[in-house]
Amino acid sequence: MYIAHQEVIEKGIYKFKKFLTLQEVEKLKKILSPFLKEKGNPETHFPTSFKKIIYKLLKFEFRKLIASLALKKLAKKKNLKYISNKIFKKSSYNNMTDCYFSPKSNINILPWHVDLAYGGKKEVSFQEIYNPDAFSIKFFIYLTPVGPNNGCTSYIPESHKITYALRKGIKNNILNYEPHWSLEQLLNFIKKNIQYFEDYFKGTDILSNFLKNAEELNSLNTTKFDFFMEAGDAIIFDEGGVHKGSMPMQNDRVVIRYHFKVKEEHLN
Repeated sequence: MYIAHQEVIEKGIYKFKKFLTLQEVEKLKKILSPFLKEKGNPETHFPTSFKKIIYKLLKFEFRKLIASLALKKLAKKKNLKYISNKIFKKSSYNNMTDCYFSPKSNINILPWHVDLAYGGKKEVSFQEIYNPDAFSIKFFIYLTPVGPNNGCTSYIPESHKITYALRKGIKNNILNYEPHWSLEQLLNFIKKNIQYFEDYFKGTDILSNFLKNAEELNSLNTTKFDFFMEAGDAIIFDEGGVHKGSMPMQNDRVVIRYHFKVKEEHLN
């Protein structure tokens, strides 16, 4: 577990081989099968607190109740809260759990993007500005194989540090907000404010490495940061980093997702 949390802190992502046994994969697929809809369908979401689970019981949603309890048991068994706490270096909680199905396709599930970028809005108000520390650690557990151009969640190493610096600059009124959801927008934003980023990362190769990687990915349809994972493997990552959901060209993709974050009152 030490390697897992240190890799996420340093690189932004950790690839966890054999996170589940094949028996666990098959059992979960069976339990979750009624709820395997496409991403965004409310049926794919599960309650994260026992209070909300009891609500499902009172509504006689027994299949959802069984699935919710199975996912909660899995999170406890695999020490997800412990891993998340080690990454944040403070107590965290599970604020979202879902599972979803991405059909076989030759279109990327999502292009290279930044999650914490206001969805690409042209303008944001002062009240909307994020606390730079208000981000989630995400656990993606694959129930189907993924690989290059086949549904893997590609991630630019150390990019979470770049976007953290950006969020901090906006929050502290050093940087003026501009859309930066897409990789192209993010690169434009950085270049426009290059002195801030050079000062922030002075003495390291973090900025130069990121710009080199990002420029290459933005101009070419490469699979440089794609990877192979089997059913039962998982990734743990800082959502602030630049990532994409590659096209599931060979098979449908099924994933379980857990999001953990720190309560607002405990942030810096």
